[in-house]
Amino acid sequence: MTESQNSREGFRLITPLRVRYAEADMQGIVFNANYLAFADVGVTEYFRALVGAQGNEDSLGKFLELFGGDNWVRHAEVDFHAPAKADDMIDICLRITRFGRTSYSALAHIVRDDTLLNVIKLTYVWFDPATEKVTPVSPKFIEAVTEFEIIAPELAAVHA
Repeated sequence: MTESQNSREGFRLITPLRVRYAEADMQGIVFNANYLAFADVGVTEYFRALVGAQGNEDSLGKFLELFGGDNWVRHAEVDFHAPAKADDMIDICLRITRFGRTSYSALAHIVRDDTLLNVIKLTYVWFDPATEKVTPVSPKFIEAVTEFEIIAPELAAVHA
């Protein structure tokens, strides 16, 4: 991504967050592991918005009922561009970029004003909470995400 591009472009889900003092180190800079926690806030708010877009008032609590499964993080990558500091207002931008047969990928941008602070790439696997076994991603989840997103996710695998 070049410096001239808008780091929020293409993201429907943008969640503002104030960096808390406890999330920073002794120099007042956000401790690196907290960026994954920020991305997780983005995922939570994404799911809340996604389920809400399906017409549900109790948006987050209906996720399992609506989509018949849940997800675990399988892989995470964090590219650090600039630091956030205690008391900064940041935006967590999150979108789902790709679906495989049993997994999907998400992209998060952590942004302060016009500065891209971090790019976080997450891979999740879909599983059945009753058996805790990995299963194919719910077609209903794929459909809901595809309708929700500004940029349609890549479909790397077709469900039979």
